[in-house]
Amino acid sequence: MRKISRLIDNEHGVALVLALMILLTLTGLVLAFLSASAFEPQISRNHSETVRARYVAEAGVEYAYDTLASNVGSWNQYLAGATCVQGAVLGAPDSALPGLGSAHGTFTVRIRNDCKPGDDKLTGVAVDTATGRCDPAASGDATHDGNCKVIVRSTGTVGTTTRTITVVVSKTAALAINGALAFPGSQADVSVRGSSFVIDGRDSKIADQPGAPTGAAPAVYGVAVNAGLPALAAGLEVALGTSAQHDVRGRDRTDPSATARGANTIRADGALTSQAVTDFVDAAKSAADVTINASPGHGSSLSNIGSTCAIDVESSTCWGTRARPKIVYVRGALPDVGTRYTSLRLAGASSGTGILIVENGVVEIGGSFRWNGPIVVTGRNVGIRFRGDGSQLVYGAAIVNEVNPGAVANLDGDGVGKPHILYSNEALGLVQNALKRRLVTTQNWTDQ
Repeated sequence: MRKISRLIDNEHGVALVLALMILLTLTGLVLAFLSASAFEPQISRNHSETVRARYVAEAGVEYAYDTLASNVGSWNQYLAGATCVQGAVLGAPDSALPGLGSAHGTFTVRIRNDCKPGDDKLTGVAVDTATGRCDPAASGDATHDGNCKVIVRSTGTVGTTTRTITVVVSKTAALAINGALAFPGSQADVSVRGSSFVIDGRDSKIADQPGAPTGAAPAVYGVAVNAGLPALAAGLEVALGTSAQHDVRGRDRTDPSATARGANTIRADGALTSQAVTDFVDAAKSAADVTINASPGHGSSLSNIGSTCAIDVESSTCWGTRARPKIVYVRGALPDVGTRYTSLRLAGASSGTGILIVENGVVEIGGSFRWNGPIVVTGRNVGIRFRGDGSQLVYGAAIVNEVNPGAVANLDGDGVGKPHILYSNEALGLVQNALKRRLVTTQNWTDQ
C-alpha cells in the first residue's frame, strides 16, 4: 500500500510531459500561423483583383455612357441583334483600357432594351412594349427603344476575377419642333396691339437677315397647334394668317414640299405634344446653368443680359454664347387658377444662346433682344409678350405650352415693334449638340 502511495505521489517526469504538451500545442499554432500567412498573398491578390475588376467594369459603364451621350438620336443602332434578356455587345468584347494591355483588365459591355418582364423594377417605368417618344414609328421591343431608356451591363475582368455593374441609362428625347411657333398645350391665342409679327418657318441660318433665309433644312409650319384642338388653329388663322400686318411663312399645309405665306402655313399638328414638352422641361431644368426663382406677382426684372459674357462666360448674367450655350430656367410660383403674372421681364440690350425655359408665368421681352435656340414657356397661365420697343429676334423656335384648360396661352405684342420668330435648324442643332450630354443620365447602379 505504501509502495502504491509513493508511486502516486511521485512527480518525477511531470515537467517533461507538460513541456511536450506545450511544445505540441505551440507547434500546431506555428503551423497554423504559417499556413495562414501562406494564404495572405493570395487573399491580398484576390482582393486587389476584385477592386481592380470593379474599376474596369466602371470604365465599361463610362464607355457606354460616352457612346450613348454622344449620339442622342436613335439608340436602335446599338440594339441590332439584341434580345430582351441578353442584349447586344456594345463596342468590342474584352476591350482593354486605353493605353494599357489586357493584363491590366478588360471589359465587355452589353446593352439591351428594358423589354424583359420585371425591368420596371430597374427603370421605375412600365416595361417598354408600346410606341414611345424615342421611336414613334415602332413599338418598344428587343431592337427598338421606345421610352428613351436602356439597360447597360458592364463586366470587368482581371485575371480570373470578374465584377459586373448594371445601370439604367436614360435620355430626354429632343423636342419634335414642327413650327417656328408652337402651341402644343390646351389653349392658344395671339393678341396684338399696334405691332406686327414675323413668324417664319423657313430655315434661317444664324447669320441670315430676317426674311432672307439660306438654310437647307426643310421648312416647318409657321405656327403648329395641338393636333387634338383644330379649332385653335382656325382661331390663329384669323388672328395671324388673315391679317395684313403680319408676315407668317413656312411649309404649305396642302403641299408639304412647298412653302407658303399666310393662313396656309398654320395648322394643327401632332409632332410636338404637351406631355413631351413637360417631360423635356422636367429633365432640362435640373441641369440648368442659371436658375431664377420669380416671386409671386412681381417676377424678375433684368436688363442687358449677356453683357458680361466677354468678361466672364460663367456669370449668371451671361445666358450663353455660341461657344458655350446654356440652359436658363425661370421658376415661376404656381399661380391660382385664372391668375396670370409676369415671371420674367427683360429690358435693355439682351442676348443669349441655349434653352430658355419659363415655367408658370409670362415672359415679357422688351428692348433689343436676340436669342439663339428654343424658348419654352410652359405650365399654368403662360405666355410670351413682346413689348415692341426694340429689335427682338428669336432664331430657333418658340413654344408656348399651356397646361391649364381654363387659361389661354398667349403670344402678345404691343407698341410699334416687329418681333421676329425665325425657325433655325442651325441654332437648334447647335444647342442640342452642345447640351446633349446634360440630358443623358444614369440611375440604379447595381454591383455583382
